[in-house]
Amino acid sequence: MNHSIIAEGFGIRHRPVRMEDAPFLVWLRNLEHAKGKVGDSAVDVPTQQAWLKEYFERNGDYYFVVETACAGIPVGTWGIYNMKDESAEIGRWIAQPKTPTVIPSIIPGLDIAFHRFGLRTLRTKVVSTNKRVILLDKQMGFQETHSEPAAQIIGGKSVDMIHMVMTAEDWPQLRKTLMPMALMLEVQVRKWEQDAARTPHFSPVL
Repeated sequence: MNHSIIAEGFGIRHRPVRMEDAPFLVWLRNLEHAKGKVGDSAVDVPTQQAWLKEYFERNGDYYFVVETACAGIPVGTWGIYNMKDESAEIGRWIAQPKTPTVIPSIIPGLDIAFHRFGLRTLRTKVVSTNKRVILLDKQMGFQETHSEPAAQIIGGKSVDMIHMVMTAEDWPQLRKTLMPMALMLEVQVRKWEQDAARTPHFSPVL
């Protein structure tokens, strides 16, 4: 969806994905920690560009690049989609490894969902073997509801999915709990940004 929503805080920014982000998306989604855990990904830039062209024509699908606030260095992605009856799914959440941006990116992302869109319920699905993200989601405040066996095909293999939810009623207190960590990590984000600005921040797959 061609949208214009931007959210910023804790040294990072969520901004709309653009066609020129295709090399970064291919590189990010094919990193070892992401492969097989976020759905099938484009293997080259032209394929990713074709996917983005279709995405820009869809409604109710908001895809963001997460970048550093000052230098605009891309560090990850985030998505809100499948909106229906004040509920939506979040996903496409991938962060560069060895960056301090994961927790700082959570609050702006969920603020978009609950405050900008006025959603009452957020859903997320995680591949059952992605233990790190399952733990992180629970630390954020998502509640596991059920497991769905062989729910999706990724890389030609069926995978089980763990379903989780968060409500708008729970978000204010959860946000308050996350704030100290996000504020502490903001210092590290800005230091990482300064260091990364002096070196290539990703190696695009062409």
